[in-house]
Formats: sequence, C-alpha cells, structure tokens
Amino acid sequence: LSCKVATAHDGKSRGYGFVHYETEEAAKQAIERVNGMQIGEKTVEVQGFLKRDERDSATIFTNIYAKNLPEGFDEDKLKSMFGEF
Repeated sequence: LSCKVATAHDGKSRGYGFVHYETEEAAKQAIERVNGMQIGEKTVEVQGFLKRDERDSATIFTNIYAKNLPEGFDEDKLKSMFGEF
C-alpha cells in the first residue's frame, strides 16, 4: 500500500490523493467501500485512476483516486482509511 495526498506549496491538503494497491481486487474493494463515505462535511469520491493517455484503453488498475478529502487530511489518515483492503 502506497498513499499520497496532494498538497499546496504551504503544505495544506488540496483535497485529493492517490492510493496504490498490490492487486486490482483490493483497489476495487476500496472503491466499493469508501466511495460516497461521509467524512465531516465532505462526501469522499473514489474511482480507479488512469493516466490521461490511458483513459480509453486500460481496464485493469491498482491505483485509485480519492477526492473531496477534508482539509487537514494527511497521508497517515489516507493510509488508515484505505489500508484494510
């Protein structure tokens, strides 16, 4: 499991991040369980991540993209949230 929260120059969360799993099955479970989850006042959206040039062709993925993360959300919180899959 590898996690990265996107941050601005001042170190504050930009509200999205990426999680890389070893298997496609783990990534799919994370999407199913976490997508739509309410954290504070935010509803988290999670989907499979594909590079822009791969978006029409790839069907197997192990990277996911999560957005609408609450302000102050860091990589430890992201790992905690997605680590069980």
